[in-house]
Amino acid sequence: MASNNGVELKGGMYTFMSLKVSTTDPEILDEKLADKVQQAPGFFKNTPVVVDLTGLEDAESAEFDAAAMLSCIRRHQLIPIVASVSDKLSPLATSIELPLIEGGQRGAKIEQPEQTVTSKKSESSVYPESSEVVEYTVKTPMLVTKPIRSGQQVYARDTDLIIMGSVGPGAEVIADHNVHIYGALRGRALCGVSGNTTTRIFCQSLEAELVSVAGNYRMLETIPEELRGKPAQIWLDNDRLNIEPL
Repeated sequence: MASNNGVELKGGMYTFMSLKVSTTDPEILDEKLADKVQQAPGFFKNTPVVVDLTGLEDAESAEFDAAAMLSCIRRHQLIPIVASVSDKLSPLATSIELPLIEGGQRGAKIEQPEQTVTSKKSESSVYPESSEVVEYTVKTPMLVTKPIRSGQQVYARDTDLIIMGSVGPGAEVIADHNVHIYGALRGRALCGVSGNTTTRIFCQSLEAELVSVAGNYRMLETIPEELRGKPAQIWLDNDRLNIEPL
């Protein structure tokens, strides 16, 4: 008879949103959270988040009410699961009743092949006889050749995501860089999730439930009627999400 211990412990990779907290004022936190969540209430409801406290490293511990902060976050139907800090032994870190990770740590990477590009950088304007060879490492985009179906999630870490088919309703595609969809986008697409505000989403038919660039969201009902079902690109300009035809 096969042995069954009832427990299996193994490595895994999960994608969570990061909530960066940069204020110790509970009223400001409540206001900013309300403003962000109202952009896409259905999307944020019961969403697990990593609470990034690295922006509060210099705050006086007396000014920081960890319990009030967590209560505020939960009131907006977000679920704090872990806190990111620079120093796990700091008063700020020890005051919060969440598991801790040190800032800069990230989940297991989806490894992509890398290409090394060598270029020759001339410095003749300063030193006429000298030159310098500089190497740039470029990560190959993640390429998905099949449609992304409802309930599936694809995350391209530290690179672009290219999808040759469509993204179905209820599916989610995520990238730290750009997202290219050579089919219909009917689910959710998020680019620049690590904070890169220069990234873009490109699709052949915009029918998205939600699009996001670096944390700025638009729902289907807020997308102009004349752009729906058309090739489009989505990008960020001064914290304003722009959508225009391709």
